[in-house]
Amino acid sequence: APAYYPALTGLRAVAAYLVFAHHFRPADSPGWYERLVGQLFVGVSLFFVLSGFVIATRYQHGVPLTRPWWRRYLWRRAARIYPAYFVLNGLSLAQQLLPILPGQWANKLLLIFISQSLLRGFSNTLLYVGLPQGWSLTVEECFYCSAPLLLLWQRRWRGAPLAFGLLALAIGLSLTALCTGRPALHGLFGSYSATLYYTFFGRALEFVAGIVLARWWATRAGTVRAASRVPWRTLAGAGLLLATVGLLVWVNSPIDFYQGPRYPAATALNNVLFPAGVVLLLAGLLAERSWLRTLLATRILQELGRSSYFFYLLHLGVLSVWWQATFGWGHYIGGQFLATLLLSWLGYRLLEEPARRWLLARSQPATSAT
Repeated sequence: APAYYPALTGLRAVAAYLVFAHHFRPADSPGWYERLVGQLFVGVSLFFVLSGFVIATRYQHGVPLTRPWWRRYLWRRAARIYPAYFVLNGLSLAQQLLPILPGQWANKLLLIFISQSLLRGFSNTLLYVGLPQGWSLTVEECFYCSAPLLLLWQRRWRGAPLAFGLLALAIGLSLTALCTGRPALHGLFGSYSATLYYTFFGRALEFVAGIVLARWWATRAGTVRAASRVPWRTLAGAGLLLATVGLLVWVNSPIDFYQGPRYPAATALNNVLFPAGVVLLLAGLLAERSWLRTLLATRILQELGRSSYFFYLLHLGVLSVWWQATFGWGHYIGGQFLATLLLSWLGYRLLEEPARRWLLARSQPATSAT
């Protein structure tokens, strides 16, 4: 079985709650709070670095590039992210696209396909067809498909992860140069800022950061420092993360829903400096004993961490639309958070995890890829 790191599971819950705070704030929030939570989109970056670490930890010691292995690997990745997405995104699509009138069937069926297949994340005009946050799953999907090849390359050359991240960036910018300004493409690689913020090509370095961390951790053989040692990695990582958020608050870039942050400095802080802080923090949580590690490993945060993916999918969509229609924008945000928390825990227990187990039971043979 793959190694399990309780503190990292707890940290997933924190990442999801940062994104919630970014999207929902009380209507009477003071200006400083608005400016602060406006930068908490960084929670998505935390998810991406964690994904890079988890996948690399599981597979960096061997990737047999055989057709059965690929089939099992991709099936297991789909079983992890797709059941909850299919259901919640389907509800969101129904809310957005129904009723379908005569003459609309072809167009709306195409939108449903683009959304449910996760292809919509490549277009900055179709990003929000279905669950608005679903664009990040397109980024995850691209990483899942490329990670085995990257891990094989890393075994041959230590510089492969950084080269891969830069190559992905170059490909994304080249595709944008070819596609931008062409209305017939419906926003496919429609702008440089959207490519950098909303696509895997702009976000690959965050996954690379997690892969580099996994390689470092493998060389440590899982050793944890004694309790008397100062957890300097944890402190330095937390300090760098807070400093990055502080810089983002200072830059205060407007965020265009279809383009991402308008100021390049904000994109650089989010895509490069923040992941560096995440790597330092994760290294500390892995290798050092600290009160933060103990807190994140508590039973309640383990439960919340396991259901954090469902929370992330649920927090924007049918529930939030209903909540705002019923109570108004920015009202009873605490109640909305608690309702999302409870429903996501139930969704994890009753839908996400049972569906994942059911799908994995149909993966043959069931032992080669986890």
